[in-house]
Formats: sequence, structure tokens, C-alpha cells
Amino acid sequence: MNHWIKSTLRITLIGVFVVSLAACGKATTNQTEATTPASQTPATQEDTKITVQDAVGTVELPKKPERIVTMEFGFTDALVTLGVKPVGIADDDDSNLLMDEVKTQLKDYKSVGSRYEPNIELISSLQPDLIIVDINKHKNAIPQLKAIAPLLILDDFQADYSQMLKNYTTISIAVGKEEEGKKRLAEHETKMEALKKEIKHTDLRVLPAVVNPKGFYAHSDHSYTGSFLAMLGFTDPVKNSASYPQLTLEQLVEVNPQALFLMPVEKENIDKQWESNPLWQKIDAVANKKIFTVARRDWSLSRGLIGSEKMAEDIAKSLGE
Repeated sequence: MNHWIKSTLRITLIGVFVVSLAACGKATTNQTEATTPASQTPATQEDTKITVQDAVGTVELPKKPERIVTMEFGFTDALVTLGVKPVGIADDDDSNLLMDEVKTQLKDYKSVGSRYEPNIELISSLQPDLIIVDINKHKNAIPQLKAIAPLLILDDFQADYSQMLKNYTTISIAVGKEEEGKKRLAEHETKMEALKKEIKHTDLRVLPAVVNPKGFYAHSDHSYTGSFLAMLGFTDPVKNSASYPQLTLEQLVEVNPQALFLMPVEKENIDKQWESNPLWQKIDAVANKKIFTVARRDWSLSRGLIGSEKMAEDIAKSLGE
């Protein structure tokens, strides 16, 4: 009997010991799970959500957009500098309107038609997760576009140089490239300061203008190009509240620019017709041989960092020392 009691007691103690080990093992496992660093846990959807302010309010994107459609050349300019390739671009059905430096950095993209009348069905077929639009130019299309994807609405068409820089920051945040955007803006500022030093004499009346066979369209300092020249220190000779006033030859003689930067649309434009008119010779820019031909896509269409740097380079080459 005594031997049986001892055996029973021994079995009981062994059982208690096994249970204790199991309990300790479970506690250790729980302790390890509880102290796992948060950085090692999978990212949640909340971690990738992007919130940004555009021209009309707050835009919330569930994640970093990957399929972006741009409705203005300036927006494409911005994306390219951030290493982002849009899937669709409103390029007026002409890829030659894109700056060479922009086009060479693009992968295959789909033209979605005119900036003024985009192809809504084609845009929808691209299944974008972000569409960047202008608040003025695209106001009629905004309701339809909003039904396709989230919109980033910016003031581009009526923007001056300062507003462009703000738009750039907004775009960089929206596409999840805020730090890259800050770095590129710093590079832009450095480039601009270097080019400004080459343009020592800015005490000139300088007029940029688009010319086509039917008209001469000045870009006042209310336009993007005109505001850029004003930022560099040049004087706007037209002093007009309209961004793109059409001038007759008589009016051009009256405002009398000392330098002209002409952006031709066709090979033969109205300035060629005016050259045979005696009034043409009365313009200081003509008399002093300071008429320069520049690309419209660089100076007028691509309102962004790349376009602005090209303008500054052209000005430094033409008027710098």
C-alpha cells in the first residue's frame, strides 16, 4: 500500500510539472507577441491615404495614385520631374506640342484629345485613379470627370509663376512624392538664380506674343509668360488687364517694346505681313534687331519647372551678357 501511495504521488507531481511548463510556454509566446515592434506589422490602408488641398477644397485619395491623367501640359511637366508617367494626356492630339525634354521621359501614353474638349469615354477606359484638371478650362467637364476618378483641381490656365510653384507642391503631395518635389524645387531655384545672374540688364520693355496668320496676341504680365518676365525684372509694355490682348500693328507701335519674343503657330504669320509696312520699322525691337523666335510649346504651353527653365535659358541667350 505504501508503495502504491508513493507511485501515485510521483505521477501527480510529474503532471503538475508538465502543466506548469505548458503555461510558461504560453506566457512566453504572448509576451513575444505583445512586444513585437509596430514597425514590423503590415501597413494599413490608413497609412497610405493621401490628403491634400487643391483649388476647391480637400482631396482624399485612398492610396498613392498610379494611373494618372493630366489635362494640361504644365501638369505633365510636373509629373515628369517627379518621375511619374501619366497614362493619359490631353495633348490636343499632337505629341509635338510636348517639350522634347518632357516627351523623352514619357513612356507610352494615350492621348485623350483636346484640352478644351477631352474624350470622356477614352479617359474612362484608362481607369485612372487620379485626373488633374484646370478649374477654369475644364469647368464644364468636371462633373463627368468626377464620376470617373478623384480629381485634383488646380488654377493653371490663369496662373502666374508664383501660383505654378504652389501647384507643383500640391501635385507632388497628391502623387506621394512630396520629398522629391521639395528637392526638385530647390534645384529649380538654384538654376533660376544662376540664369538670373546671366541676365544683368532687365531695364527693358519686353513683350512675348503668339503670332498666327490672322493675329498678334500679346502676353501681358497677367499671363503666365508675361508674369515670368516680370518676375525677372522686365517691364510689360502693354499694361493690359487681359492676359492675351490682340494688338494691331498700330497698337504695337504705340506700346513700342524694346525686345520681342515671338511664338509662331505657323511658318508664315502676321509679323511677316507687317514687315513690309513702314510702321514696323518704328518699333524699337525691330530697329535694334531684338526680335527673337522661340517655341510656343516651351514658352506658353508647358507652364511648369522645365518650361520655365527653358524660358530663362532662352532669355539669357538672347538678352544676357
